[in-house]
Amino acid sequence: MHVLITGASSGLGEGMARHFAGLGWKLTLAARRRDRLDALAAELQTETFVRVTDLSDLEQCGPLIDESQAALGPIDILVNNAGIQYVEAAAGVSDERAERLFTVDVLAPMRLQRRVLQDMLTRKSGTIVNVASMAGIIATPGMCHYNGAKAALASCSESLRVELRNSGVHVVTVYPGPVHSDMEAAARENFEPSAAVQHVPTGTAAGLARLIEKAIKKRSARVVYPRVYALSRYYRVTSQWVTDLMTPQLRLPQGD
Repeated sequence: MHVLITGASSGLGEGMARHFAGLGWKLTLAARRRDRLDALAAELQTETFVRVTDLSDLEQCGPLIDESQAALGPIDILVNNAGIQYVEAAAGVSDERAERLFTVDVLAPMRLQRRVLQDMLTRKSGTIVNVASMAGIIATPGMCHYNGAKAALASCSESLRVELRNSGVHVVTVYPGPVHSDMEAAARENFEPSAAVQHVPTGTAAGLARLIEKAIKKRSARVVYPRVYALSRYYRVTSQWVTDLMTPQLRLPQGD
């Protein structure tokens, strides 16, 4: 089994890499930081290919797929995990930064899945795992661009799953809530201290990786984690009202 994971150098991607390596799956690890990728690959007891990739440059998507397959064979599982998150006032985000976020969070995953899809359809086998976010279901104030990008990826992923349901190719959409990672810690720091921030249910990368493995094997439609957030999909209006009410204010930049 050959798995390509984007954003593999830390956080959720690293957690998945460690878990899948334990299953004996071959791994392509893609991210921007060579030192972290090499260090992780050295620890994993499985066949691994490292490809330094910056997905804000869409032209790198094709070579990533081609070199990965040349190294380890056809891609059985594509995990679109890489992402950018801004937790700040929307008015302070430049056009360049906003477009970079949408490129990494939406356009690159779509391009990568198009690149692997024809081969998977020919083989009538394969899985695409798109890591969206609970922010794509329930919008969190202070994350305007991230909410929009993850909603777009989730919608694309859910649609593609139905389109491919009789093809042999499966699509899993993953909706993480807060999961301990550098990104999650940085996000917390951008909100004023509050009980809502301190006590929000938070999972682990290892816990999420186990559920993704299960979803791949059982061909489940989606993963919501921590599981306490699952009801938010069915009670969106109430969940959005609670989120709007309970989300603390963003920290304001300090003056000179």
